[in-house]
Amino acid sequence: MKNKSYLKLTSIVYRSFHQIQRVISKDVSSYGLNDAEFGALEVLYHKGKLPIIKVGHLMLMGNSSMNYVVSKLKEKNFILESVDPKDRRNKWIELSLEGREFFERIFEHHQNTLHEIYQILDENEIDELMKILKKLGYHAQSIERTSS
Repeated sequence: MKNKSYLKLTSIVYRSFHQIQRVISKDVSSYGLNDAEFGALEVLYHKGKLPIIKVGHLMLMGNSSMNYVVSKLKEKNFILESVDPKDRRNKWIELSLEGREFFERIFEHHQNTLHEIYQILDENEIDELMKILKKLGYHAQSIERTSS
């Protein structure tokens, strides 16, 4: 593949991601949340109680950004925070009853938005796209590690 194709592929990936992200962000903001708040609620809904640092890692967020998200979600009474009794430096978070009920109310609508985005693809295309993007992502990660 020539360099020109690499540039075109990169442009297509960025533009596609940008458009998908815009649709998802608009959907998320309709619930009164930003993308990071929604992401944290989604992680906790699917994974349960976790250390704050683990939630941040799953969301690709730094500690200070994650602490800000936790603060905002606590203000909305959507999460509960507790200290790890074995190591008081570690804080754990989980959905409050109010947070769980809220997320359950909005999640079906969010799934419908994702369906609108991806319905153009058949199951084989979805599987192949996930496989290719994972392969590309892991390869890029290995390049980053060796060039550091």
